[in-house]
Amino acid sequence: MPDASTWAAIIAPVTTLLSGLGGYWLAGRNEESRDKRAASREADARRAAMAERMEEQRHTFQRETLLELQDELQRLMRITARVSIQDTKSLKEHGKTFLLPEGLSDEHHQSTIVVQRLRSRVLDPELRTVVSNFVSACSRQSILPIQTKGLSAEEAIGFIDNELARIGTLYETMSERLGEKIRHELDRRFLVT
Repeated sequence: MPDASTWAAIIAPVTTLLSGLGGYWLAGRNEESRDKRAASREADARRAAMAERMEEQRHTFQRETLLELQDELQRLMRITARVSIQDTKSLKEHGKTFLLPEGLSDEHHQSTIVVQRLRSRVLDPELRTVVSNFVSACSRQSILPIQTKGLSAEEAIGFIDNELARIGTLYETMSERLGEKIRHELDRRFLVT
């Protein structure tokens, strides 16, 4: 019968081998868990970086759109005023309106198209509505001679002037709202707080 020292001699290498295998297995599991956590952190970091890039692109696109829209709205306002001045001049000189000079009508139409294109890119629904109302008012101003039929020259001039004043008020309100949005896009300090 084997004595205790024999058993110890047999068991010691087996337990050493088993503990080595167990340690190797545990180390492998720990390393696998560490690799999974690292991969998860890396994926999260990539998603966060992508989200940040996309937000920066959205911001840049919106800022550029708003600045271009501001310029085009001012251009449309000027053209609309020129249309009104032309109609008023015709009414004063001839007592009635005529077709607009060829370039002016086209210029008004092209400006309206550009503003509508830019308006569709604006993220703020309230601003889109305000711009849409302004564009509609400018478009109506270009067809005022139809609306003033049957009015005397003085009444038509008064009507045109009142409509132009109303459009001017719309422009001021819209311009202020647009300015707020532009300032918000330019002042990005809220992102770091």
